[in-house]
Amino acid sequence: MPELGPNDVFALDSSIRWVGLATKRGQVIFVQMRPGVRSLTPDTDDRLLLEVRAQYITDVCNQVDQWGGPTEYIAMAHEKFIELIIMLKEKYMVMTLEKNMSGENVANLAKRAQQLWFNL
Repeated sequence: MPELGPNDVFALDSSIRWVGLATKRGQVIFVQMRPGVRSLTPDTDDRLLLEVRAQYITDVCNQVDQWGGPTEYIAMAHEKFIELIIMLKEKYMVMTLEKNMSGENVANLAKRAQQLWFNL
């Protein structure tokens, strides 16, 4: 099976600032800032997001799955960027996006990222 890499994800949309992929247990597969984009967070926080925080957030959201069906993605809008967590079976992909991205475009990006993953 071909492997998904950061550049495959960056090709989905120019608003993607940063991307990481991890297992549901928090084992980091890859993490990368888009070349030419200045990070707003320290590298240690980026890894913590993948190793712990995203796992906790997805576990909390999955508690509603028995009534609402499986969680597809979680979007959080911060003052300076949008954080997007996308479920991919036994893994999750996390992105930070430019703040000016509309909610509709965030949802479309989440669907395209899932299609990219499942079409490998």
